[in-house]
Amino acid sequence: MGTMNRAAVTTIFAAAGALCAAGAAAQSHIEAVPSVTVGSIYDDNLFAQQQGDAGHMLTVRPGLGTAIDTPRLNLTSLFTFDSQHSNHADLTMIDARRHGDANMKYRSTDMTTLGLMAQYDRTETPGEINLGTGILSDRRQAQRWEVSPNFAHRFLPHTAITGAYDYTAESLVDNGTGRMQVVRAGISQIANARSTYSGLLQERHFADPTDATIGSDSLAMLGGWDHQFSPAGRVSLYAGPRISSYRGLQPEINAGLTHDTPRFKAGLEYNHTETIVLGIRGPVVLNGGGARFTFPFRRTTEISSHSAVNAIDTLDGHRLTNYRQTFIASWTPGGMYTFNASYGIDYQQGNVRRGIYTSTDVWRHIFGVSVTVAPRYSRSIKEPDDPAARAKGVSK
Repeated sequence: MGTMNRAAVTTIFAAAGALCAAGAAAQSHIEAVPSVTVGSIYDDNLFAQQQGDAGHMLTVRPGLGTAIDTPRLNLTSLFTFDSQHSNHADLTMIDARRHGDANMKYRSTDMTTLGLMAQYDRTETPGEINLGTGILSDRRQAQRWEVSPNFAHRFLPHTAITGAYDYTAESLVDNGTGRMQVVRAGISQIANARSTYSGLLQERHFADPTDATIGSDSLAMLGGWDHQFSPAGRVSLYAGPRISSYRGLQPEINAGLTHDTPRFKAGLEYNHTETIVLGIRGPVVLNGGGARFTFPFRRTTEISSHSAVNAIDTLDGHRLTNYRQTFIASWTPGGMYTFNASYGIDYQQGNVRRGIYTSTDVWRHIFGVSVTVAPRYSRSIKEPDDPAARAKGVSK
């Protein structure tokens, strides 16, 4: 969630860049991936408290992913839900969490692309929705909706305009709701084969949890630079001033560095932005960053590391800082099976319980193992204008 600004900016300008790419192949592809994941988790602080209770959980997660890819339309979706059994009776439930998302991109013309992103999450562990900030909270039912239509239009060979609207609504039992609306308009210019320059105007509105007719507003003006410095490496920077009704003049910054090869993948990011966090009256200022490293040892095995440090400043002057480290090992022997093992550690300075801030520190360790079975069903359909299709008698 704290990375929402980065994701939206990246999505918008990636769409603009895609407009300058070569045309799509004259072939359609349909794919469906049903899956079942069975896992075991040990959590030494189930309720994210200063003195926590440990517990085991057995989880079963069925899911279905689909994809449709045609020369003009790209549509993907995923739905999963979790059932879990725990040695804590109040954590045993059939419907522990749900997740659904859909992404659509439609090339209405060779110059214009329309997009739509939608996502829904419901969980008994709000920290799972606070992934962008990493902020831990007690176990209560939480849900989150996000819808974001967008467009990109190339009006010159190397120049494109983009626009997007993003609506996010979150709710936490016994703690009200939070809503954020974001409007973005931008322009991007491809300077050469490696570099793109961008400008972005971004307005946010945060609804007050007690009265949706009032709230806070901010306006940011960003300049952006995206540069591919090697075949495997890319750096990006978006920065500018942001003025808000609740905090005055502040910087808005998003920086990223990626390196991607078959033998090593890495990414670094930094964000200074604003967002909403479940259980905390917002908006909040987010200042943080992360690093990820992946080492594919063989075609079937890889080990990855994810590190993050995020600090948020609340409207009432409190600061919460979360330090998170996760290690994941994955083995795919072939076919439809994947085995995973993970270890994660969280350390958080400061805590919020039912809207009340405390200066306590929270430690949490999580160990997990799982196996996923995911058969893949796909079909390719050639367009009628394809010579191979005409040879087989396909016609319009």
